[in-house]
Amino acid sequence: MIKFMLTIIHRDLLLLIRQPSETLNPLVFFLLVIALFPLGISPEATLLSKTAAGMIWVAAMLATLLSLELLFKLDHDDGSLEQLLLAPYPGWSLVLAKVFVHWLMSGLPLILISPVIASMLFLYSKPTLATFF
Repeated sequence: MIKFMLTIIHRDLLLLIRQPSETLNPLVFFLLVIALFPLGISPEATLLSKTAAGMIWVAAMLATLLSLELLFKLDHDDGSLEQLLLAPYPGWSLVLAKVFVHWLMSGLPLILISPVIASMLFLYSKPTLATFF
């Protein structure tokens, strides 16, 4: 079953790497939403620092929803989803592998860019031990 999941992960990663626009769309959307928020409310640093965490969370949720449609759609369109479900493995292993790939290709880049966005929005935090690692 682990080999099946690793095969699905490898296959989906290859498919997404071949279509870089599918990976970049959520990231660009996230950056655009964050860039437009100060224009919509106010570019004042105190107001931005109060609302920055909520803005980042909302923008990240919307960006991941943008790419969520492709989780099973491409496999359904070409008929490979039916074949994968007919495999002698539980369906949850297929779903878990696909969710992991979705997180890896859309969630991880958002997490990596969030500290830069937070500093742009004047979101101050106290330095902790985790900051240095």
